[in-house]
Amino acid sequence: MTEQPLASADLELDKALRLLAVAEHLLSAGYNEDAISRAYYAAFHAACALLASIGRTVRTHEGLRAAVGEHFIRTGKLPARFSRYLTRAAADRNDADYNCASTYSAEDAAESISNAKEIVTSVMALLQKPPTSC
Repeated sequence: MTEQPLASADLELDKALRLLAVAEHLLSAGYNEDAISRAYYAAFHAACALLASIGRTVRTHEGLRAAVGEHFIRTGKLPARFSRYLTRAAADRNDADYNCASTYSAEDAAESISNAKEIVTSVMALLQKPPTSC
């Protein structure tokens, strides 16, 4: 794999929107754990878009949550509940991807997608991107 330049906020948002669509498709097909995983990554890439918009990058998922908290939640640009959403989504994604005994209901997956959708649409509004069908 060749090293690529840092992604722009627009590229990160595009990926977030694609992942939301994939999560919804997986949910409709009954793949709840996979839908939860993709919903997390939709929120993750939306958060990466925020950081890209201020010229920041991070190396870890935990670092991403900390940087979003510092630059966007503590400053009041995003609601505090997003910190809880990201933390829970990361834990659920980890469990869904790596714990073979974990099970999630369609309702669990739908809630994860709803939370991710709220994050993505809020990031788009904050970055003044036109609304989409997400």
